[in-house]
Amino acid sequence: MVFLRAAAAVSGNDFQHAILALARSSGLPAPLRDEAMTVNLVRVPPEPLPYRPPSDSSLGLPPEYDAIIEIWGRRSGREIAADMHAALDGTVAALHAYAVTATQIYHRRPFAQGQPSAGVKLIGRLMFHADMPDSAARRSWTLHAALAERVHIGSALYVQNWVDQPLTDTCPAARGMPIMHFPTEADFLHAFVDSARGMQEILQDTAHFVAGGPRFYTTEYVIRPRR
Repeated sequence: MVFLRAAAAVSGNDFQHAILALARSSGLPAPLRDEAMTVNLVRVPPEPLPYRPPSDSSLGLPPEYDAIIEIWGRRSGREIAADMHAALDGTVAALHAYAVTATQIYHRRPFAQGQPSAGVKLIGRLMFHADMPDSAARRSWTLHAALAERVHIGSALYVQNWVDQPLTDTCPAARGMPIMHFPTEADFLHAFVDSARGMQEILQDTAHFVAGGPRFYTTEYVIRPRR
């Protein structure tokens, strides 16, 4: 997963258009141009947000990134990150890349995937409590999945990405990167949870293992689907 922020001289909107154009073209270095890729363009959060956990460090601030790219390849993560650096040299103020292991918790409803896909895609960059070893953090996150599936009635897809290692210098610390896709904006705004009680269950459960981290609200563009 690659998190990108535009250079100061480039507007976020122009940068997003440029990232999409580059991803769709043959301008990427080989073999990156042939690898499965999804570009997620970061949006200003819709208001009012249905979910405001105290641990969300991004509340009230402009989005930290302009785009988040998911790449699936058979090469090492460092090789992929180096190719991204080469392709975007001079156009980014930040390129933070992470190798992750993805666990799909559910994909229970179809939604229109394409360029763009339908709805709202929520991506987190989370830190778990510092005193929790990886085994305990992963166990707590795994146990959380059943609650998420029951309570987040509007979501079609939920993926837990465990961070294996940072791939670039100056990466912010992160241990987990959840992805949750809502097929429509109404699903996100009005069916994020099943009830006020469900919201409290989510907040209480995540407080046991999530220390903090930003959430990003994105529009998905499937450039080359996974085979």
